[in-house]
Formats: sequence, C-alpha cells, structure tokens
Amino acid sequence: MKRVCLTTAVAIVVAACFSYASSGWLKYKSPTAKDINAVTFVNDNTGWAVGYWGEILRYRNGRWNINFTWPTQYFQDVDFGTANFGLAVGSQGNGAVFNGTKWKFAGMPTKRNIWGVTIPPGQNSVAWAVGERGTVFRWTGGRTGAWSSWNIGILAALHDVHFSSPNDGWLCGNKGKVFHFAESEWTQVSAATTTNFHCIYALSENNVWAGGASGRLFHYEGVSWVQVTTPTTAAVREMAFTGPTEGWAVCDDGVILRYDGVSWKKFNTKPATSESFSGLFMLDGTHGWAVGTNGTIYEYRNFPGVDPSSVGRIKALMR
Repeated sequence: MKRVCLTTAVAIVVAACFSYASSGWLKYKSPTAKDINAVTFVNDNTGWAVGYWGEILRYRNGRWNINFTWPTQYFQDVDFGTANFGLAVGSQGNGAVFNGTKWKFAGMPTKRNIWGVTIPPGQNSVAWAVGERGTVFRWTGGRTGAWSSWNIGILAALHDVHFSSPNDGWLCGNKGKVFHFAESEWTQVSAATTTNFHCIYALSENNVWAGGASGRLFHYEGVSWVQVTTPTTAAVREMAFTGPTEGWAVCDDGVILRYDGVSWKKFNTKPATSESFSGLFMLDGTHGWAVGTNGTIYEYRNFPGVDPSSVGRIKALMR
C-alpha cells in the first residue's frame, strides 16, 4: 500500500513540476549579506563574484560559497579568460589574479580606484582595467603578468571597458566619455551627451551599447551614438547580450530590462526586490546571473514547462 502511495505521489509531483513554466529571474540563496559588485562565469558550473570588503564568491556544484576574503580591499569588477586565468580589481589600485589554484595579489602602481576590468575574447594573458581620473591599465603575461599604465589624455572617471574581439574594444565614463580601441590605440568617439556612463557592451566594432545615469541607454551602429528610450529612470549599471536582438540590463532599485531587438522593457524578478543590481552575466539566452547590494543574487532560467528546482525533489522521492 505504501509503495502505491509513493508511486502516486511521485507521479503527482512530476506532473506538477513539468506543468510549471519556470521562466524568469528567481532569487538565489546567497552566502553573504555584503554588497556584490560583479559576476562572471567560465561555464555553466563555474562562476565568480566579487564585492565589499574583499569577498570573492565562487559558484560550483550548484551553490555559491565565499572562496576568499581580502579584508583590505573592495573589489569592483572581475573577469575570466579561461578557467585558470582571472582578474579582480577594486579600491586604491588593488587587484588579484587567479592562477588556476588560488588568488594572489596583483595590485597596480596607483592609489586610484579601479572600477572595470575585461579580458578580451580568446585571450589568456591580456586584460584591460579602467578607473578614476582617466586611469587605464593593461595587463600582460597571463597568470604571472603585471600591469602597465596607458595615458589616454583625460581626467574623467572611467567605469567600464569591454572588447568584442582580441583587438577591438570600447571604454566609457563620466560626462559621456567614450573611447574605441583599434590598431593598438585608444581614440575618443563623441557620444554627443554629458550622461555619466556606468557600463558598455560591444557586440562588434559597429554595434555597441552604453548605459548610465537616469536610465539612459545609447546605441552605436558605426556612425553615431543615439539615445534609446527606456522604461526607467534608475541608473543602468551593467549590460549583457546573447546576440544582436537579445540583451539585458540591470539597474538600481531592483530594475531589470530586456531588449528584444526592437525596444527595452521591464522584466519582473521573483520575488520583486528594491535592492540595486550592479553585476550581470548571461551564459546564453536561457541562463544568467545578476548580483547587487546586501548580497543579492538572482538567477535567470528559461526552460518552459520544467521547474529546475524540482529535479532534486523528484530524485529524493524516487530513492
């Protein structure tokens, strides 16, 4: 009799799980209550996040844990080129490099705050970082490398940098400052705005997005920067695209925006939150992560008809 009941229960649970459409940004259990400023993934099962008071979080085997704490640092951004090469940057020129086993100090010859770092696609030894008062640094040498300074001739704060290919990239900052890297040189490109930019994302040399204060988003299509309408006035902090017609942006006050190739629209989180998002990474069109203040972590899953969180419950019942 018990066996029959258990079988019936499993059937009911399976039916319920597969009828549930799990699509959306869902709150994820966080191992910290401190601000998380940035997130990146190497693959679906290996991710990293950094934030307040030098915390470095690692995602592995379906769970986030605090991997390392650097009490004298405040990390602002992190990026990985391969599973064995990553860089984190932060306050007063502090930085850390992951050598495949552990994190080691990789500071810069400056006391200025560094806010953005990127490792160009296909690279396993080069990175770029930007920060206050026009600070630009280039990392060379892979896991045992070092930073060198680049002078681009401005003093405006620079917040983000992103490359679409090994030798083509963009950076952005306050007062509408935008620079393009090509042929081993940074060249300023007029964005015709004084908006303070917080983030930039380059899909290609002629397809670039920048976001910033008051919910403003700008698009570059090879000729000029054009402001695009958005449904929010919350500052845009980070963007990620899975293709030319699908993109995401995270903002202050718990706002998440989605681009469908035509326009930007608000996308609800489950549950709704007033925490401000600061980091975003999309693995593909069905899976992504967003992080923010007070340890906030949200995961995006888009598997229509299946609730991923139910898989463990089904296995448990069937044991």
